[in-house]
Amino acid sequence: MRFTDDGVIAFYDGRATAEQNCEERTGLAAGAEPGAFAAIGTGCVAAADHAGYGLRYLTIVDLGDGRERLYYELTNARGSHDLVTELRPAWVRVSAAPDTAAEAAPAA
Repeated sequence: MRFTDDGVIAFYDGRATAEQNCEERTGLAAGAEPGAFAAIGTGCVAAADHAGYGLRYLTIVDLGDGRERLYYELTNARGSHDLVTELRPAWVRVSAAPDTAAEAAPAA
């Protein structure tokens, strides 16, 4: 869950069918306050590149200096899952936009 000037956004994992239980995808929801969320869009906002396309359990940790550490589980090329982490510099922020992670060069 991330608090913004306009309310709250949250990343969630889910599936369309019982068969997709191990390959859940990540969606995005927003609301005016915690507990009052609505999904943004109808598809996933993050998926693996490999068959199964699972990306779930996304957690974003604010490191306090403008940087963020992301953790998530991702389907790999062998079909199993890896725990992945990314360090996002201060000028790369996770966006509330449904299909992007905002990346812009730092101001000179």
